[in-house]
Amino acid sequence: MIPYSRQQITDEDIAVVVEVLRSDFLTTGPAVPRFEEKLCGITGAAHAVACSNGTAALHLACAALDVGAGDTGLTSPLTFLASANCIEYCGGRADFIDIDPADLCLSAALLEEYCRVNAPPRVVVAVSFAGVTADLPAIRALSARYGFSVIEDAAHSLGSSYASGDAVFQSGSCAHTDLATLSFHPVKTITTGEGGAVLTNDPSLAARLRLLRSHGMSREDAGNGRPPWFYAMERPGFNYRLTDFQCALGIAQLARLGEFKRRRQELAGAYNALLKGAAGISLPPWPAGASPCFHLYPVRFTGGDPVRTRAYEALRRDGIQSQVHYYPVHLQPYYRRKYGYAEGKCPAAETFYAGCLSLPLYPGLGRGDQERIAAIVRGAAG
Repeated sequence: MIPYSRQQITDEDIAVVVEVLRSDFLTTGPAVPRFEEKLCGITGAAHAVACSNGTAALHLACAALDVGAGDTGLTSPLTFLASANCIEYCGGRADFIDIDPADLCLSAALLEEYCRVNAPPRVVVAVSFAGVTADLPAIRALSARYGFSVIEDAAHSLGSSYASGDAVFQSGSCAHTDLATLSFHPVKTITTGEGGAVLTNDPSLAARLRLLRSHGMSREDAGNGRPPWFYAMERPGFNYRLTDFQCALGIAQLARLGEFKRRRQELAGAYNALLKGAAGISLPPWPAGASPCFHLYPVRFTGGDPVRTRAYEALRRDGIQSQVHYYPVHLQPYYRRKYGYAEGKCPAAETFYAGCLSLPLYPGLGRGDQERIAAIVRGAAG
């Protein structure tokens, strides 16, 4: 069986986890801040707050911004459910801006149109797709004009970079956002099993995130006329902590991020060469000035669902797993029922969904495997 994605775990990864399991701390110990420091070093963000998973990271980001009842949050329809649900968790209303077919991310032009026609949103969750970041500089310029906050959902793009003018920025740097979120699920570029993080350059947001991560509980007054065991809950928070042994795995994985990126770009380049010129197949974007750390390799069959299904079944018969990313979130039953969202709301995302298929992509995938996959896909499309 060839999976569509999988983690790469080495003996060194196992050894560092075992070392923590034999230590005094399994959680809230020294490995957590070390992991956070490494994340800051790699992304360039000033603060990192590790948490239990990528969904928790998005929830914490919205909660730290005080998103609440009466607030609208905008995101891409071409994403996992959590990018929209985080707004709903906080009592806000999730709405959707269609994608730009050039990068498959939320369209800055359509976001500007939304802000002109409607009341500006409270927050925009700008989702990276398959390793390519949204147009964060343009979205940041709109946020300055219209007053909304920006969260980069960088679950797909740790290690990716993008250009703005003559400068290059890392995904997650928060150079053009208030916050950024990461996921360390096993199919992501690095893994902690489950896990996530929120990044920011704002110290007050970082303090709020740390408070919310652990029940909203503070010990700041301990020793100031209070007993040493005293703690106070400033506001209801969550148990979104990440363990020390997960963070130890994360540190070991981060040391190989450059290697993972090189390999993922090699694989994407090989697929491009194998599928170039194939009738009826559209290849994933690789924008000028961007250096994506490809999380997915999503092709689109211009013949739509019948061809996509034919390719999916042909791959499955040969023991090859593929996946569809994503069924547009605005068409999920919850959002249809609650807000009346329907087909035609985000036509570019709906068109992409109708023919998209993510081919296997992970560092251990071999050249022969790619040739076999490409031959099946070309045959199904032709």
